[in-house]
Amino acid sequence: MFLRILGDSLLRQKRRKVVVLAAVTLGTTVAAALADMALDVGDKMSRELKSFGANLVVVPSQGSKEVRVAGEDVTRLRLPSYLTADDLLKVKDNFWKNNVLAFAPVLEARVKVSRGTAPLLGTWFARQARLASGERFLTGMKSLNPTWSVQGSWPEDLDPGQIPQGSPPALVGARLAARLALVPGSKLEVTADGGSLPFTVTGILRGGTDEEDAILVPLEAAWRVTGLTGKISRIPVSALTTPENAVYERLGKNPQELPPQEFEKWSCTPFVSSIAYEIGRALPGSKVRVVRRVADSEGKILNRVSTLMTLLALMAALGAALAVASALTAGVLERRLEFGLLKALGSGNVAVVGLLMAEAGLLGVAGGLMGAGAGALLARWLSLSLFGSGVSIRPLSIPLAVAAALAITFLGCLLPARRLLRLHPFEMLRGL
Repeated sequence: MFLRILGDSLLRQKRRKVVVLAAVTLGTTVAAALADMALDVGDKMSRELKSFGANLVVVPSQGSKEVRVAGEDVTRLRLPSYLTADDLLKVKDNFWKNNVLAFAPVLEARVKVSRGTAPLLGTWFARQARLASGERFLTGMKSLNPTWSVQGSWPEDLDPGQIPQGSPPALVGARLAARLALVPGSKLEVTADGGSLPFTVTGILRGGTDEEDAILVPLEAAWRVTGLTGKISRIPVSALTTPENAVYERLGKNPQELPPQEFEKWSCTPFVSSIAYEIGRALPGSKVRVVRRVADSEGKILNRVSTLMTLLALMAALGAALAVASALTAGVLERRLEFGLLKALGSGNVAVVGLLMAEAGLLGVAGGLMGAGAGALLARWLSLSLFGSGVSIRPLSIPLAVAAALAITFLGCLLPARRLLRLHPFEMLRGL
């Protein structure tokens, strides 16, 4: 009997039912789209924010401490320390290899040029490297700094172990190029402890960084001219991270202070500090510094975006619930004679309210299924517009969308159900 009454009830007040269904569908669509994007937006935005540059820098542990004499910083007077090139690939070949997006070794030295001296940076530009597992990947300054602008062309890397012959390519910073009157195609003689070597300028770098005052050359060429074969000054690293939890940020500076369970949770979450810790373990004689300006900026932006998406989803759900409440309340008033007869014939409050909730539940399931499909399409369109690639729609999003729709519907039922409980049969049947 209950099912027959429910079926007949769904066929009446079609306009009200359409309003409820539309409200639930629209609310679920927005919530489902934001949920689908939230599952992917962290990684997508973090990749976009990699244009800030490296968020980690690997340096020699012996040369990373500040030296003061009589209150004066004399760190620069100390003999430089170096990392070894043999351990270079361990930056990626560790537990967080999928999160290390790019890195580039840098050998820094002061060299003589035609007009004074200038910093020489030996590095990789776009090197095809191979891990011990056989996996190949592309890395270097070009991947590490995608916002750099080069007038001319990027230099080509030399083959590993290749001895520079002739005039190797070089990338010259814009400020240094202006001082030395260099353009793409110019020759540049560089002299250091390893001897002299002529370079051909292939491009002029503009990036608003310290590199605009430097000469960037293939790493093997820098080894040749400086005599520091196999040495590396630092390794900037760009890693895909999760915004740091405040507790872990405070305690993560010394992971050994964390309790075992907290340490395991910290070490298995891609915080910038946990990735730095793992890279430091993989490279002997190294210390990994977090570039806080970059890491903190990424974390703040990601947290704000997540908060904004949550607020938008809640506002959409609340708006849909209000629309449902309005439509159902009006429906209760229009059907007061029907509900009054049910109560007069012996139906209790549970049965009458159950009928209202069952109607709303069926509309909620239908709205949830439609909202899940529409939300997937909306999420894909938003992702293509913002990031140039679609989101991965997960099967879990469908039951979550239906659950959200039911929550919206039942939340909207609270007011009309309360009103229905307060009405007595003689009040509803008065004037019949």
